[in-house]
Amino acid sequence: MLYDLNPRSGVNVVEDIRGPKTTTTVSATATASVILPANSNRAVYSIYNAGNTTVFLREGSTVSSTVFEVPLHPGFMWKEDFSNSPRYLGAISGITATGTSSLLVSEAVLN
Repeated sequence: MLYDLNPRSGVNVVEDIRGPKTTTTVSATATASVILPANSNRAVYSIYNAGNTTVFLREGSTVSSTVFEVPLHPGFMWKEDFSNSPRYLGAISGITATGTSSLLVSEAVLN
């Protein structure tokens, strides 16, 4: 693997340093709601489904059980992979098809 230690683009690369994750318990119901609010200082986040019902997740404020990005089944965790794309700083919304599920939402911010 080659590394250009003298880039000509003038880009200044700064190392991201983050604080520890904080975890919040959030209930997801059959009514769409924001699971993780937008945060301009977000470094990483993860969402674990500790409940018994599948939760449908989507970036932004619009989500339904038919229009979603990730079906988060009970006992599963979703963690955005920032290695292949820029950090997502917006809201994450969720909904169940029926019933209620408990989510453990963890987020760390940049220092």
